[in-house]
Amino acid sequence: MFKMRLALEVVLCIIAAYSFGVIFNIKGKYLRISAIGGGIAWLSYKLLLMAGMENNLSFFFATICFGIYVEVCARIYNAPSTIMSVCAMIILVPGYGVYNTLYAFLTNDYTAGVRNGISTLMVAGAISLGLVFITTIFRRRKTNDILSKIINSFKKINKNSSEDDDIKIEDF
Repeated sequence: MFKMRLALEVVLCIIAAYSFGVIFNIKGKYLRISAIGGGIAWLSYKLLLMAGMENNLSFFFATICFGIYVEVCARIYNAPSTIMSVCAMIILVPGYGVYNTLYAFLTNDYTAGVRNGISTLMVAGAISLGLVFITTIFRRRKTNDILSKIINSFKKINKNSSEDDDIKIEDF
């Protein structure tokens, strides 16, 4: 039963990320890539929570998981990673925490409002730190050279590729 619920949550997150991609006017394969990134983000978050990791760390490492996916896809398809990461990141945004914070303040429960607000800010900080961490690593020249070699070696395995198809990773 639990596996079915987790699978349903991941599918719904993919649909939600896809919908935000439509709203943000993302086209074609980038829309599908960002939607899958949203599913990866939620799946990794839930698996990390099930493994007993603390909530903020789960958000941090889930952001790292989808960040790696998005950065690798950006290199493969020669597109800016920002296009794909925005829709995938929407899934992890702590909207319910913001709602609870505002509701507590509106009902004059200031203690709960501050507690919820701090928790929400910590989650938002974990998400942004994870994304900055991955982006910084992938922007380094050495990482780009290693990634180019890996991608080109996979391309050369394909019988239809030629030497003219080598991918050269540029700094975005």
